[in-house]
Amino acid sequence: MPDWTAWPFALEDPYPGYRLARTEAPVPFDPKLGAHLVLSYTAAKHVLRTPAQWSSDPRTSPALADALGDTVAELWSRSLIMSDPPVHTRLRQAAGRFFTPRAVHRLQARVHTIVEAAIEPLGDGAPVEVMGELAYPIPLAVIAEVFNIGAEGAHLLHTETPALIGIIEITPSQATLQAAITAAMTLSLFLIPIVAERRRRPGDDLLSALIHARDGGPALETDEIVNLCLLLLAAGHETTANLIGNGTLALLEHPEQLGVLARDPELSRPSVEEFLRYDTPTQVISRIALADQKLEGVRIRAGEQALIVLGAANHDPFRHPRGDELILQRQNQAHLAFGHGPHFCLGAGLARLEAEAAFARIAGPLTRSRSAGWTSRRADTPTLRRLQSLWLGTNSAPVTDTGAAAKDAAFRRDSYGAAGPSSFGA
Repeated sequence: MPDWTAWPFALEDPYPGYRLARTEAPVPFDPKLGAHLVLSYTAAKHVLRTPAQWSSDPRTSPALADALGDTVAELWSRSLIMSDPPVHTRLRQAAGRFFTPRAVHRLQARVHTIVEAAIEPLGDGAPVEVMGELAYPIPLAVIAEVFNIGAEGAHLLHTETPALIGIIEITPSQATLQAAITAAMTLSLFLIPIVAERRRRPGDDLLSALIHARDGGPALETDEIVNLCLLLLAAGHETTANLIGNGTLALLEHPEQLGVLARDPELSRPSVEEFLRYDTPTQVISRIALADQKLEGVRIRAGEQALIVLGAANHDPFRHPRGDELILQRQNQAHLAFGHGPHFCLGAGLARLEAEAAFARIAGPLTRSRSAGWTSRRADTPTLRRLQSLWLGTNSAPVTDTGAAAKDAAFRRDSYGAAGPSSFGA
């Protein structure tokens, strides 16, 4: 049984530990975790691009399936990120009907409107909790519009998605899993009648695209649609919020790079790629060996788990000289933050659009308010590189406000909560 509490790297700053471990062995075996840790860029990319050799399905690992339990393992195996062909192929083809470059482009104007509303509190000089006021509301408002579920649905996503992210944790506690399952049930009960209504009256939203195979592609059943939506909520919303939060903190910690972006907001596009590489939102993903094989000279047997440490791979000096430095104008911007191969993140284009719009506008206000100080607190998860809070304009978080009140206040704005009729074609 793997001991998932024995994660060997510091959660506050794992990168020095990654560097030391990668120098000693690019694919070490951790006996407490019962898994191989893939720390090099070359090995990580190889595993991700060879699904015939490496499975995403937790049921292919006896130890992992036993640790998760039959119900959770079965649920995960039917999700987009933890399924193998032909299940994965079918789900991805269906979701791909919506996540096209054309559909993302048509979201651009609305995303910029949401961002403008979100950054407004940065201009008045008062302390701001960045995660609650900016990082989370932006992707949450966007995904509510993608689903076209109105203000009621947006508020439900706002309350339930924090617990839902447990379904993508590599090292979940039983409490985390139970909270995720409860949130998934609540959101499923909300989504099921909406799916039924979109079967009768389809629109141009994501749910309608999943239901109606206009291009002759695969049609999905209601439970498949709901499961796919839950994954998009957990993975898409959370990781985009983390990208914005981590990037903001990185700019605060690197004033010379903040100045570069403030002087030229057009650098927001390459800046986002560097934020993704430098402090990768999803740090760890799992694969299971389908046959005995060698990876970087290490023998791995069928059924053994490999934990692909994307944060370590993206700092590998073999791929990125000076990889531990933040360089917004870095020439080589290749990274694995969105994965690689058949499981490459389907919503990468939308995440980039949201983050680029945010960072094109945030550098100026950050430059003006940085001198007042900031304070941050990390969440205790190795899977996600996530900030629990990031207070800007103060050297200490206000005692009477943990960020939840600020988050609620921000989300009540019409710009976040009132998702009008969808106009996003696929």
